[in-house]
Amino acid sequence: MAAVELTVFHFILLFWSLRTAESQVMALPGCESYCGVIRIPYPFGMTEGCFLEERFKIHCNSSSGGDPTITVNGTDLAVSSISVYDSTIYVMFPIVLTNCGVKDRNTVVDLEGSPFVFSSENYLVASGCDNLALINQNNSAIGGCVSICDENRDPWISGCSGIDCCQTRIPSNLKVFNVTMKGVDGRNGRRGEKQCRHAFLAARSWIDYGVYYSFAGDNPYGMKDVDSIPAVLNWGIDKWVLDSLVSKGAYYNSTHTST
Repeated sequence: MAAVELTVFHFILLFWSLRTAESQVMALPGCESYCGVIRIPYPFGMTEGCFLEERFKIHCNSSSGGDPTITVNGTDLAVSSISVYDSTIYVMFPIVLTNCGVKDRNTVVDLEGSPFVFSSENYLVASGCDNLALINQNNSAIGGCVSICDENRDPWISGCSGIDCCQTRIPSNLKVFNVTMKGVDGRNGRRGEKQCRHAFLAARSWIDYGVYYSFAGDNPYGMKDVDSIPAVLNWGIDKWVLDSLVSKGAYYNSTHTST
């Protein structure tokens, strides 16, 4: 049953992308198109009547200089971009950390029952000495990576290939991000079990650019002054809703205007 639901979900993403590729992406008539500099296209929206349903509501904090946010199953995620063309929404994803001089943080982000799924373009990234980071589902590990130590490593060599930082692509169709961290095979690493460890979800595009600044130089083990990292979610809408929109002509139309 789950496999069928995921197949339908992917079909909807494809259908939506093909249909909107030739359309001008905008908000509904009479609805604001932007929150600050972030474009908010339908089915997302900021006020009643401007979004398809409550799960696509964007909270705009532009007056205070804050980023727009979307609430998914009680978790607020800052939004950095939305694309209708490829059915993605980029959000700022909280970093999981322990023993880093601040309160431990292990935010579980659950997308079950929402129109979102974690994109396979995301990677699990972990840092720390002898840090085994595992993605868990139903009390079982379904993915992970190991970051090991090297006392003699040149701190200015960038990248994330297993020494002080590791990365791995997340499993397909992941709906819950729940990560645990521990030492490798009982080893505590050069700083002991109380050493600082990080793990987070990150978009491939951020990894290609961002890890140099986060894991090189004099801060090779952690995310100094960083609370969240760009990650990407895929989104779709229920097939019956899509069919209804198409049949009523209540879809994107090049004649639409927006404020």
